[in-house]
Amino acid sequence: MQMLNISLSQATTLIRNVGTTNTILLRGQPGVGKSSILGTLGKELPDYQVCYIDCANLDLGDLAMPVIDRENMTTSYAPNVRFGIGKNQTRPVILMLDELGKASRPVMNMLLPTILEHRVGDVPLPTGSIVFATTNLDTDGVGDNIPAHAYNRMTVTVLGNPTTEQWLEWASDNNIAPEVMAFAKQYPQVFDCYTELDSKAKNPYIFNPLTGNVKAYCSPRSLEKASNIIKLRAVLGDATLPALAGTVGEAAARDMDALINLADQLPLFETIVKDPLKAKVPSSAGALFILAFMLAGRVDAKTIDAVMDYSDRMGQESFEAHALFITSLASNKAKVGMACGSRKFTAQAAKLGKFF
Repeated sequence: MQMLNISLSQATTLIRNVGTTNTILLRGQPGVGKSSILGTLGKELPDYQVCYIDCANLDLGDLAMPVIDRENMTTSYAPNVRFGIGKNQTRPVILMLDELGKASRPVMNMLLPTILEHRVGDVPLPTGSIVFATTNLDTDGVGDNIPAHAYNRMTVTVLGNPTTEQWLEWASDNNIAPEVMAFAKQYPQVFDCYTELDSKAKNPYIFNPLTGNVKAYCSPRSLEKASNIIKLRAVLGDATLPALAGTVGEAAARDMDALINLADQLPLFETIVKDPLKAKVPSSAGALFILAFMLAGRVDAKTIDAVMDYSDRMGQESFEAHALFITSLASNKAKVGMACGSRKFTAQAAKLGKFF
């Protein structure tokens, strides 16, 4: 039976709106972006203090320490500064309990009041504070163990893998190498989740503890790491392919290497801008996909008109590649305003019937 999953954006919305009363527990396989939600929430809620708690590395003394009142001969507990609370502290916090399932049992027990009542020991979190937690799927086999009574204190959801389109939209805003984006476009199966595969299906790209593929595999996290390597391939030389294999697995590394070889044969961005009506337009789909992502990533207000002239010629070779360039640029939050200032862009987007 297929799991009832939510996406990253849905998880962010859920936590932002419900996290003041319910602790949301996000369960998902390694590398799908669970931890990235804290940064997103921090940007969306700038009045909050962002607090990251790595539960797997906590001991009891890392949560709070006793303070002795010698006059009354009593003790109280002072929470660790990592929880964002202290004397006269009223700024609400966004508290992320990362890797909750890997916490030791004593630490788990100490965190139960934080999960249920939003307090650390006897000290409540500031009014309006948000608490959420993350853990892996039980079948991932990475040591997560949360008792039933702890689960019942939380709203438990499964964070699904992103779709290709969702990841590409994120990638266009985060300077991911065009070769990696083209790889993701051509091999959408890298975003499959092993729990939803048919028993006879084979997918050499993904994390799958059922087949023993648990070291180097494709995930949103490892694809970003592969991008860092590919950007430095001129320096790394022959070490590029082994480094990629150790990051995303050998099958994905060899497919990426083929796209890298294509990319190195493409016309330079400067050549396209200088003479958009005569610069070479490749004919293969893989090369055109790389080019579409490269152009969307590098275009600016000074080069937009020349790039649009060239992209119009791309459309004569591949409607899909041309549409990919338009949609990639339109989904880039930092560049869409600039693009819409070009009549050539709005005209081509209108022809696609996508946005206007």
